[in-house]
Amino acid sequence: MRPISPPTVSKILESFVGLWILQLIDYQLNKYQFGALKGRSATHILVDILHQWNKALDDGHSVRVPFIDCMKAFDHVDHNVILQKLKAYDVPDFIVLWITSFLCKRPHGVKVSESYSGWATAHGGMPQGFWLGPLIFIILIDDLKTQLLTHKYVVMYAILGHIPIPHSVIVTGSAIRPIFH
Repeated sequence: MRPISPPTVSKILESFVGLWILQLIDYQLNKYQFGALKGRSATHILVDILHQWNKALDDGHSVRVPFIDCMKAFDHVDHNVILQKLKAYDVPDFIVLWITSFLCKRPHGVKVSESYSGWATAHGGMPQGFWLGPLIFIILIDDLKTQLLTHKYVVMYAILGHIPIPHSVIVTGSAIRPIFH
């Protein structure tokens, strides 16, 4: 059985490839993409979101904020979509081939106590315990666009909209009450 955490040598190679990919595409990534990127941490997204919210409120707008948690998102990554997006970012073919080898046709099995499952090939999802996982997921969601300002944080998206209407609704606990300006 392959451990969830890969051997150290493969982690080192994976980090080199990941940094190489990041150098190639970093300038193309959406500036509102946060998490797993240098200089774009959870603190950065919180400061930026709070700034945007306060600016909207200062300008007399309402703020609507749905948070979307993509639970189990790493388990549902379509390898073909990732490979197409890497090509669209002009990642060299030999790196795309390496990622193809890294992702596709990986055998998986499960061991519980002394019992083993049969081997199966996964046709999607990200291997666990790899540095490339978050980077590949960022590439997957980077072109997610709405007509509203959208902040993306690896598996959390905050969609922020300034809605200039005469009244808004504030949700506090289970009570919903209209507030008129």
